[in-house]
Amino acid sequence: MLRYLFQRLLNSLLLLIGLSFLVYLLIYLSPADPAQMIAAQRVGGAPNAEQIAWVRATYGLDRPVFVQYGYWLRSAVTGDLGYSIRTDRAIIAEIGKHLRFSATLGGITMVFVLLVALPVGILAAVQRHRGLDQGIRLASLALVSIPDFWLGFLLILIFAVQLGWLPSFGAKGWEHYLLPIATLGLGQAARLSRLLRSLVLDQLYSDYLRTARAKGIALAPRIWRHLLPNIAVPFVTLAVQQLGMLISGAIIIETLFSLPGLGNYYAQAVNYRDIPVIQATVLLFAGIIIVLNLLVDLSYTVFDPRIRYT
Repeated sequence: MLRYLFQRLLNSLLLLIGLSFLVYLLIYLSPADPAQMIAAQRVGGAPNAEQIAWVRATYGLDRPVFVQYGYWLRSAVTGDLGYSIRTDRAIIAEIGKHLRFSATLGGITMVFVLLVALPVGILAAVQRHRGLDQGIRLASLALVSIPDFWLGFLLILIFAVQLGWLPSFGAKGWEHYLLPIATLGLGQAARLSRLLRSLVLDQLYSDYLRTARAKGIALAPRIWRHLLPNIAVPFVTLAVQQLGMLISGAIIIETLFSLPGLGNYYAQAVNYRDIPVIQATVLLFAGIIIVLNLLVDLSYTVFDPRIRYT
């Protein structure tokens, strides 16, 4: 187990370094000049050559890209992510502030996804080919087919503009969470319920469930005590994949609803070409997904004692 964990951590570290360099390189390969964009934001108009040169010298943009990346990597290893070009504040402090909101939004949304997907997916499998199953499959197919941002616009139009029940932007109270959670969660719940339906159907007519039925065990205990533990490994894998999609979807949804989360912070950094912030947030997003996948792999030994890592 320790050897496997060491290998995974080493591979994760190399992956993060490679990803950070790729992002750094892509920023500089883009057609827009970051120094010109920063200077334009500073002066509030079209900058002259002297102002652009000052920005290059101040932020080290006149150095070769490999040298710039080396300086950034050396600082990042020590925990210093630098300062935002847009706000001139410490990036690690700003990330901490925005991350708290995103973690709250993501956690509540994931609970919502599980509370919807678990009963709906099991119910659709138990009622296979019946009217309820057909209705659930049709609704889930519609939700899966709708992009999250389009669903967000639709919910804003209905519940904020026409009915006036819910706010469409900001994060001042619990009611501001409802539309973003629905926008992020409905599509993910639909995907997870469809996958769960397939997993349950694969096990629903297995020998061990027939034996449990012959013993007089009711349907609900058969599912919760016998069936679900046998699909725990693939279900947890799928659930974490949905959580990864929530992280990527939060960038669009937080921007759409003007939420003070990490996704909106990243989107603003991209618009401003705030290179240190882009580097730090991409590294954080990748690190979260890598850690989640590692924890899922380690949890397999809990759900299935037959699994061993060497």
